[in-house]
Amino acid sequence: MRRLWSYIILAFTSLVVMGASFASIFSNVKGNIEFDGGRELTFRIADKENEEEVFTDSTAVDNIASKMIERLEAQDVTQYRVSTQGYDTITVELKQNTKENYGYIQNLLTFNGTLALTSKVDGDGSAVIGSEFLSSEKAYMKVEENVPAIYIPVNPDGDINKIYEVVKGYKDDGNTDAAETTGEGDEAVNNYYIYLWHDYDPDNDEFAKTQQGDEYDAHVAEKLFMKFDISALKENDEDKIEYLKTYVNIQDANGNQSYEANEVKAAYDTAKFYLNLINSGELDYKVTYLFYNDINAWSDQIITVDNSIAWSSTLRATLVGVFVIALILIVMYRLGALSNIVTTIGSIFGSVGMIVIFSAEFNLATLIAFIVVGIASLASGIIYCTKFKEECYRGRTLKKANSEGSKKALLPTIDIHVALVAIGIFSYIFGGTTMRGFAVVAVLGGLISLLLNTLGMRGMMWLATNTTALQGKYGLFGVDENKVPNVIKEEKQTYFGQFADRNFTKNKKPVGIIAAILLVAGIVGLPVASVINKGVTFNNGGSSLNTQIYVETKTKNTIINLNKVQEALSSIFVYKGEDESAAKSLNTYIAMEEDGNYDIDFKVRSDVDSETKEEITYNYYVIQLKNKTDFADFNGYYVIEEGGVETKVYSSETDNSIEGLIESRVVAIGDNGATISIKNNKIVNKTARPAFMGVFWGTLVGVAVTGLYLLLRYRLSRGIMALLS
Repeated sequence: MRRLWSYIILAFTSLVVMGASFASIFSNVKGNIEFDGGRELTFRIADKENEEEVFTDSTAVDNIASKMIERLEAQDVTQYRVSTQGYDTITVELKQNTKENYGYIQNLLTFNGTLALTSKVDGDGSAVIGSEFLSSEKAYMKVEENVPAIYIPVNPDGDINKIYEVVKGYKDDGNTDAAETTGEGDEAVNNYYIYLWHDYDPDNDEFAKTQQGDEYDAHVAEKLFMKFDISALKENDEDKIEYLKTYVNIQDANGNQSYEANEVKAAYDTAKFYLNLINSGELDYKVTYLFYNDINAWSDQIITVDNSIAWSSTLRATLVGVFVIALILIVMYRLGALSNIVTTIGSIFGSVGMIVIFSAEFNLATLIAFIVVGIASLASGIIYCTKFKEECYRGRTLKKANSEGSKKALLPTIDIHVALVAIGIFSYIFGGTTMRGFAVVAVLGGLISLLLNTLGMRGMMWLATNTTALQGKYGLFGVDENKVPNVIKEEKQTYFGQFADRNFTKNKKPVGIIAAILLVAGIVGLPVASVINKGVTFNNGGSSLNTQIYVETKTKNTIINLNKVQEALSSIFVYKGEDESAAKSLNTYIAMEEDGNYDIDFKVRSDVDSETKEEITYNYYVIQLKNKTDFADFNGYYVIEEGGVETKVYSSETDNSIEGLIESRVVAIGDNGATISIKNNKIVNKTARPAFMGVFWGTLVGVAVTGLYLLLRYRLSRGIMALLS
């Protein structure tokens, strides 16, 4: 009985430990915006030469939206939504794991491609701009000494040599004015750098403003983002610079060299951002970041704001699925089902640990990988238990049946996991960023499942079937004792399985035809649909969603507030036709939140005037209307004053606009610096375009490798059947 108790205690302890620690481990999972809350970044588009110019069509926002999509994909953002609002505003919804990564995206989407090189003492207008030193080759990254190194190819005949010679001259002369000094006294070390800036302003940006002190300017400091030690720059045979090179150090919170997975990932994220920034090129319009809103997950929130597991539909469905499957296994295999349940849950639990350790993103592909790993482990356990039962029906003892059944289940278990790991490997190679989480779970989770099903399952079943008190009690393992032959009495096997007497070839021709049609439809359907849809395989086309009213104030000390905005809107009535009595207040068009309040977002940002150096406060009230509302469809607008009604003061037939009316009311009620704009919200691209060809090739090559393995294992006919199944 001790072995039976060991079996039960081992299973119970494993389930309790995994259940107790699952929440703390899973709460560290980094989901994308499908399953985790993210941010909505808002940007303003303006003409480079005249920022006050008002756009009259969508040319500018459509141009910048397409550029933003390119940059988001280059930054490997797997899910995003880019929306245009009116003719000068764009919002981007996405999920990033850290504030730094949100900062990378913000800077990348506003970056206008103006690069420049200076030395520490070269901030007086003598900088070398990008076109004077960059070559036509793209910047790239190498891994050197276990850290990412960034290489920027330069034109050897360009002005890069001018600034290099200046800094080198300071170094050769021992002049420390151009050096950064670390340490003191005899331990002082002087390093000479060339500095790389973005959005460089030769009339304002100086190195001294990037250092803490009286001259420090945060807006200037953020423009200086890379530096290159001149001793690490490669010269060609003509003593000319061929490339700029720097390392992205991997450091922990204390600034020490580190090789922890999260620090390594952060370093590579930084390197990737630098490369995309350098390679991004110039924008046709000026893009200004305004503010951000926190937003909920698109499909299902799996992690709450306090970093705990959310009681989500995904979690509830998972728990119900586990319970139903466990119940079915117990009915079919009784005591043996416990081993299968432990190994299956253990495989999924280990897969969760792998995506946490390797900082893989939890997305839809990752969720599918969890399901696939669970199915692989479940199928392996079912094969084991089935082979065990088959050996029992041959008249073997429980101990012998387990020994023989484990041998016969070994190769099918390996086959299943070879296919899983192969598809995972090639999905990682070809599938792009979207499939990285899938690959991590498929490969590492598949190996964990293989280990548990070959060693763990066998070990647990050995404990149960080698218990003396259970010998002969086949019913405890789901075996019908009446169908087990007594070999001592030389009884022959009479039961060969539930479907042994079924004729599956009876309707093989119609079934084969239907299967062939479905196979051809699956293969041909996708490219045909793409051709019909003008080359678009996944339809993520734009669609108008709603209308927004922007109330913007640009003052140092505004007295406007949310109540004043609502008061201004409530006094404005709009109507169609000539029936003024049917007019409705603008408040009736505003969308409502779940708590019953109007859906009005208030955001504040501060900036510094480049000329006066005074701080400017921008206040934004973004008013969400219930649906798309075109105010040009209304025939008139009027205002209800305290003393009566002013009818047709503003009309669609005059030059006066609803924007002007709202602005006048806001000014009258609260603030004299308000500007109003009404914007229709249009989604440009709902999600990141799936790397379809990458997924296709990853799956195809994985299946091909699996097929080759099965052909070598089972020869031609059985190998083909195994592959098709």
